[in-house]
Amino acid sequence: MLAIGYFLIAVFLMATLDVIAKILLYKYPVLQLTFLRGLFSLIILAMIGINMSGIKGFKTKIPGWHFLRTCLMSLSSYTFFAALALLPLVNIMVIVFIAPIMITALSGPLLNEKVGPWRWCAVLVGFFGVLVILQPSTEFSSEGTIYALIGVVTYALTALTARKLSNRESVSNLSFYIFIGPTLMGAIGSYFNWVPLIPWDFFLFFLTGLTGGLAFIFFNLALQKAEASLLTSFEYTGLIWASLAGYFIFNEVVDSRVWLGATIIIMCGIIILYRESRIAKTNENSAD
Repeated sequence: MLAIGYFLIAVFLMATLDVIAKILLYKYPVLQLTFLRGLFSLIILAMIGINMSGIKGFKTKIPGWHFLRTCLMSLSSYTFFAALALLPLVNIMVIVFIAPIMITALSGPLLNEKVGPWRWCAVLVGFFGVLVILQPSTEFSSEGTIYALIGVVTYALTALTARKLSNRESVSNLSFYIFIGPTLMGAIGSYFNWVPLIPWDFFLFFLTGLTGGLAFIFFNLALQKAEASLLTSFEYTGLIWASLAGYFIFNEVVDSRVWLGATIIIMCGIIILYRESRIAKTNENSAD
């Protein structure tokens, strides 16, 4: 239950990051946002890491894994941005929400997790709720779809490696090192296309780093305490926050299909919560 709570907080923080990013992208290039978000996240996560374990806490025995994960994060960021330029946003979101299905499917062979019918049912029914909300169009370009699918695969692998390394590396290091690649990529890419910041926007960029950094802290805490196949269906709750933000901040219409899809998603979460709590209670009674 604690892991699910951590994961829900992480999803909420990521949704908050998306809202702030959308506001900033009206005025600033994507790679500038990538750079400043990554830079502020690195600073904040470095402060958290030093406070928790000191400078020595950043030492790692798995540098190769960190290099792989930051490369995955960089590739995921780039391909999602490239897809955004070629596809309608709702189509990209449909492809993005294939990630929970991929994580559930791969958690067995890669993490040796037992994925039963209840978890599969929650993931698939939750994805149906996403489709009810988004109602994707047929405007899928082959190139844009390929970019988006690469982004989904790299994101899923990033999540799976976080779970795989959860017992070998600290949460702060798993969160910190992943931002090095995107920050460097953003710095290089935005060097010749830099837009001067105004004070308020500087604060918003700081918030992207804060929410992004803390999101990965809670994300990795959740994966440290529970199986990826259990948590992944709760990722759909991000669409509920996005819909509410669209209505209250961006004056987007929220019609009946949004509430229907949100109800389906929430019911999936309640079913999983109920089932896992029953399993935990059964295990406790067996232990007694």
